[in-house]
Amino acid sequence: MNSKMIVTLMTNLINKKYYATKDDAVAKLDVYFAMSRISDDEYAELVILAEAVYAEASM
Repeated sequence: MNSKMIVTLMTNLINKKYYATKDDAVAKLDVYFAMSRISDDEYAELVILAEAVYAEASM
C-alpha cells in the first residue's frame, strides 16, 4: 500500500469517526509513521485532522 492510499484511507476513517477516540486514531497513524509508510507532512496533516474531527465530538 503506498502512502497516497494510506492517507486517503486514514482521512476517510477519521472523518467518519471510525476510531473510538482521537488517541486511537493517532496511535494508528503512529504505526504508519514509525514504519515510514507516510511522510512527516502527511502524518502532521492527519494528526491535525484527527484533532479537529474528534474535538467536534467532545463539544
